[in-house]
Amino acid sequence: MIKYVSLHWKQLLLSTIRDSLSWMLMLITGTGALIAFMPEEAADWLRTLVNTGWTQVWPLIVVILIILAVALLRNWPTTKAVYVDKKTDLKVIIECCDLLRQEGLKVVHTVDTFDMELNTIISPRSLHGAFLKQCEAQGVDIDALIDQATERVKPVRTNKSLPGRKEQYSLGTICPVEIKGEPYCCVAFTRLQPNGTIEISKDEYIKCLTRMWRGLADPRVRHEVVNVAVMGNRFVDLPAEFSTEQKIDLMIQTFFASAREKACCHTLRICVHPNNVTDIDFEQYPVIIEHLAKRPVI
Repeated sequence: MIKYVSLHWKQLLLSTIRDSLSWMLMLITGTGALIAFMPEEAADWLRTLVNTGWTQVWPLIVVILIILAVALLRNWPTTKAVYVDKKTDLKVIIECCDLLRQEGLKVVHTVDTFDMELNTIISPRSLHGAFLKQCEAQGVDIDALIDQATERVKPVRTNKSLPGRKEQYSLGTICPVEIKGEPYCCVAFTRLQPNGTIEISKDEYIKCLTRMWRGLADPRVRHEVVNVAVMGNRFVDLPAEFSTEQKIDLMIQTFFASAREKACCHTLRICVHPNNVTDIDFEQYPVIIEHLAKRPVI
């Protein structure tokens, strides 16, 4: 929330000022109309009250502050939606928040080679990059943890033309690691190309999510709370028309579809980046989730 406001404070300030001026004008106009149409005695009383308010500074300041406060509250962004499924008791939270600061399992999407080379392959501005910087600050050898976690997973191919690691894994393959007592799970989300770019198609996006939910339902990995970012929102070659809402919708649909077989958690928190909050109608999302939970994945 704080980060969102810091990024969009100008828009919030302009909306607050616009509504405040509009309401002040309505208040002045309404008061003038009352004075014009009220009986003379009542009008004199109201006229005296208004004149006192204009001549005394503090009453005027109080009125202005109240109007500004109400306008600010009216324009304050809603950045969280909560839905609880009545049949399964599964909870879905969509929230503007920092995934790495949440309680529970934190899912970090990576390239299909599970590369951990910051700057050369992984952008420091991505979630993966933030995760790697956190590991570096804590003195964690993340490469050793990844090697240990992938010992039992067979790669689909070896591509020696790739930068960094050469073994590529199926999209949706999970790689659970524990860092300073906190559970994390890297997931192969995008295909790394020899030139360093990353790709994923819409069909692969759906298959990746489905495979990931099934992997997270494994009793050896399962947690009551799972935190996932809006996958593919930044630094990924997805069609431009594939909006933030569409990505969230597919995450929810595949989550509930997989939960019909075996739930991977009790609470799913989908973390939205502050830059994408304005793309989402948080107030309507509980109703939207209820419909998505019943719809098949297309």
